[in-house]
Amino acid sequence: MTLAVIVLLAFGGLVLALAAPNFDDRPGALGALSGTVFGAALILGLLAAGEEGVLYGAVQLGPLTALAIVLLSLVGLLVAAGATIRPGGFALGSGEVHALVMWGVLGGVLLVGSAHLLIFYLALELSAYSTYVLVGYDRERRFGTEAAAKYMMLGAVGSALLLFGMALVYAETGSLGYGGIAAGLAYQTSALALGGLALMLVGLGFKLAWVPFHAWAPDAYQGAFPLMAGFLSTAPKTALALGLAVLLVRAFGGAGSVVAGWIGGLALVSVVLGSLWALLQTDLKRLLAYSTIVHMGFLGLALSTASLTGFTAVGYYLVAYIVTSLGLFLVLEALEAGGIASTLEAWKGLGRRHPLVGVLVAVFVLSLAGVPLLAGFLAKFYVFAALAQAGAWAALVVAVVMVVFGYYFYFRILAAVFLDAPGEEAPALDFSPTALSLVILLALAVVALGVWPQPVLDWLHVAVASLF
Repeated sequence: MTLAVIVLLAFGGLVLALAAPNFDDRPGALGALSGTVFGAALILGLLAAGEEGVLYGAVQLGPLTALAIVLLSLVGLLVAAGATIRPGGFALGSGEVHALVMWGVLGGVLLVGSAHLLIFYLALELSAYSTYVLVGYDRERRFGTEAAAKYMMLGAVGSALLLFGMALVYAETGSLGYGGIAAGLAYQTSALALGGLALMLVGLGFKLAWVPFHAWAPDAYQGAFPLMAGFLSTAPKTALALGLAVLLVRAFGGAGSVVAGWIGGLALVSVVLGSLWALLQTDLKRLLAYSTIVHMGFLGLALSTASLTGFTAVGYYLVAYIVTSLGLFLVLEALEAGGIASTLEAWKGLGRRHPLVGVLVAVFVLSLAGVPLLAGFLAKFYVFAALAQAGAWAALVVAVVMVVFGYYFYFRILAAVFLDAPGEEAPALDFSPTALSLVILLALAVVALGVWPQPVLDWLHVAVASLF
């Protein structure tokens, strides 16, 4: 089933790219075709959980790879549906957008399933280059080209450091396969190997936008279409978080605990400084970019425990974050398509002008903040439980304090939506039925995950347990 997913996504993207010129005037047809491919991949992912073994010595089969297929296909399906919101599609054609999203998802699946550092690197670059193009896809968009150039330079630095780190690890262990690396690092770790692992982590830190490697990431979010920013905040981050969990357990061997400690330090700094910088933002996409940095910090804290509880918390956090973040970015996409800018000023009085949209925004924002009875609250709670189980009390105290501190910048959005009066020249609010249906569905998912998480937790526990 995993091989079928790989072939389906590869050739599906190729067909969409080649057929794009003939369907630019029918973005709905392209969205339907793309959604069908992602829907099929999602079903195949559910069926792939029972597979075992290694595909061609390069891709590990099993429940965790199946989990990645399901989560990333879900993101692709939501993005495919969201791409039909904008009237007339995207300025330079919608087919290429769907193809790039599909290849980005393919790269994420291969990254999580990789059993060899070369496959890991190639999969990471496949996913990354898709996002570079998507960020600057509309050359007429303000900041778009600049944001894409900055993001590509940022990614290039991260890739170079990652590759150099891999070379040092190979020099020490004589292997690029996860099993060989783990055997080489099992008993003692030299300074050369530690240096390689440190460079690898720095390179991945650029990709995950951990502080201090986050520079220009907010510019990329601001310059992109909101829907593409939503894809950027979910799909690559999901793949990297799961892929890093696999590296910690299967590849880093005896050095895994050292790397986990480094991850914890970077994650804690990201949570603290990301929250502080978010306070200063008035552009909503920049604010959500710093919010993503904070959430990647919480994910890093769970990863740093290197435990079954911590990795299960990572899985649940990713599920909750996908539905919450994409829901809010879909609102931004629908409003921008209707001429309403993604700023706090433009959102003033939104809840008065369209109460239902205001309520939906509140659900997503409160979930990101971590308010009880919503998915975001349980996501943070499980991270705290993992930290407590690991005895990381200092990190736990700081994380809890920053959750409370983060309420302020999230509540600024709600204050603008519900408490401020709309501007005198505010444009008419035209929220498309497609967008409204998608956003309502995701809001219901946020509530359901917050009230009844057990089925998802059971599924995640089985997938994560396959690592140990």
